[in-house]
Amino acid sequence: MTRPRIAILDEDRGTREFLGMTLQEQADVEMFSSQDEFLRSGKCGEYECILAESSVAMQLHLRLIEKGIATPMIYIAEKPSIAEAITATKLGAVDYLSKPVVPDELLKALEAARQQKRSGVPDRFFSAAVALDPMLDLMERELICSALLRSRGVVGGRKGAAALLGVTRTGLLYKMKRLGISRALIAASESESSAIGGLQSGPGAQSFGNGANSSTTA
Repeated sequence: MTRPRIAILDEDRGTREFLGMTLQEQADVEMFSSQDEFLRSGKCGEYECILAESSVAMQLHLRLIEKGIATPMIYIAEKPSIAEAITATKLGAVDYLSKPVVPDELLKALEAARQQKRSGVPDRFFSAAVALDPMLDLMERELICSALLRSRGVVGGRKGAAALLGVTRTGLLYKMKRLGISRALIAASESESSAIGGLQSGPGAQSFGNGANSSTTA
């Protein structure tokens, strides 16, 4: 049986060596310290799976999609976040693991990647729409609404919804608009107001929980 070829991309040497040792009995491993080094190798489409640190994995994943390369990706996150995990899933990532990586979880993810490679990745991950699976949008909307409730409508700052979700304030405001979360709530967040009690009885109240169906949605 042919051993799979796996690429490991992480700037941290210790992480590369740990992942390599974990996988050495399962696969032939090649290690790269940067995205540029990996791309210069000219072997991007020759692997059964790519393990990449999440800070560069997303950009690399998009570049491979643009080139029509369907190699399964496993993201390894130094600072995992819900928002990043959702985006990785939308792009078709096999798994999203956090450091320090648990060997059993890595081996399970590798097996899932091999199955994906054999069965083929759905075309939807390689269309211009890359994208917006309605169920994932619903999950993301619920996560954002939950974070905003916890932060009392505050988006920025150390205790704001953006920090809770691991995204930037600007990025969260954009997502709120795209996902149809009420203009009223966005306005309250813009002023970093924690007094959102008035929204509970205002016209935007229903749109907070069901933004896509409200007349006050963005």
